[in-house]
Amino acid sequence: MDQALSLVREIFSMHPLRLMLNGCAVLVAATAPLADGTVHAHDWRLLPGVVAPAVMMMLAFALPLDMTMARIFAAEAPPERSRHLRFVVRLEGCVLGCMFLAWLPFLLNVLELSPFG
Repeated sequence: MDQALSLVREIFSMHPLRLMLNGCAVLVAATAPLADGTVHAHDWRLLPGVVAPAVMMMLAFALPLDMTMARIFAAEAPPERSRHLRFVVRLEGCVLGCMFLAWLPFLLNVLELSPFG
């Protein structure tokens, strides 16, 4: 219980912009199962079919950039701040990996690489 509380504190001690970046990545990953590879331009399916894949590609570049910058800042930071930034890098790596795994079926379908037809 204490370890979970510590993890929650560590997450919410991140900078608000970094928290929003990770929150957007989690939200985009959550919409991945709704994307079927077809374009819908007039109803709620616009979000998972058009907007979320576009945002996912932007996050695919923004998250590694933020991870790189956190590593650079951690190199010269005091020990406590350096520990926090290493946590941020690990967390963002997990979020990025989960986002890619969630969107993998969609990407394989769109790129016509899917083994399932």
